[in-house]
Amino acid sequence: METVLYYEPLPLLAPAALAGVLQRRGLRVVRVTRDQVGQSVGHLAGYQGFEAKAGTETPPQDRVLVFCEVPETTLDAVLEDLKAAGAPPALKAILTGTNASWSFARLARELAREHRTMGG
Repeated sequence: METVLYYEPLPLLAPAALAGVLQRRGLRVVRVTRDQVGQSVGHLAGYQGFEAKAGTETPPQDRVLVFCEVPETTLDAVLEDLKAAGAPPALKAILTGTNASWSFARLARELAREHRTMGG
């Protein structure tokens, strides 16, 4: 199922605008909480074979969106919609065979590192 994992570092910020854009495109939105960032991305996306893990990791400081099974044309449209809606900036990734086994926190750290490297 076309899903977006959504992590919001500011607990009081309502994700209504962002979630609305995603849902209008027919995407299922899974909110990732601070307590869940130690789980694998595959587990959070609901993939079989990715069991829940014990323990915690440091929550990311950035807003993160992970697109799971979202076709390229839909992804392009969603990114345009988010920009047009004035959605707050977020680190973005596509679920892959490699990062599915990573913890959500690890993926967020890697995205933040890449963003800094590219001058973001």
